[in-house]
Amino acid sequence: MLKIYLFLFGLVFFSFSCKKENPLLQTQESFYADSLSLVGMIQEREKAMITKNIDLVMHQFSEDATWINSQGYLFEGKKELEKFHVMFAENDSLDYYYEIGNPRIRFLDRNNALAYYSWKMFWYKKENPADTTFKEIGLMTLNAQKQNEKWKWVAITNQHTPWFYETVEAVNAE
Repeated sequence: MLKIYLFLFGLVFFSFSCKKENPLLQTQESFYADSLSLVGMIQEREKAMITKNIDLVMHQFSEDATWINSQGYLFEGKKELEKFHVMFAENDSLDYYYEIGNPRIRFLDRNNALAYYSWKMFWYKKENPADTTFKEIGLMTLNAQKQNEKWKWVAITNQHTPWFYETVEAVNAE
């Protein structure tokens, strides 16, 4: 009788251990899905900037998000970030052409990630779109945090760069 109990216990234990999924596979699948989600958020922001529909992306920011723009100004809180973006969309005399490169995502852990992408914003006078007045090119660095199973941007830094990079690639210092 003891042998039957041991056999049944072993069978049950073996069946439970077989049902467990590979944790590495689960992590890889999670990171893949999260990467797609973060890239989708970045693409949604590009669309919002092009269409000047800032409401489209304000849900992406945490309430206490911070943004340092390419001129070094710090904007604190979602309301200030909204005002900062509205300045672009509702400019009386200037309009812009906006484009981003391919995002690069780096996970720090399951709930924190960094996103990088190149951007360009060419400003022109509304009355004469052929007259480009200022060409801004830079690199965006976004810190994302998973809050209640949704990704939010919590800290953004924007810097000018001399060139627009379609993709952000690692380089080796010589």
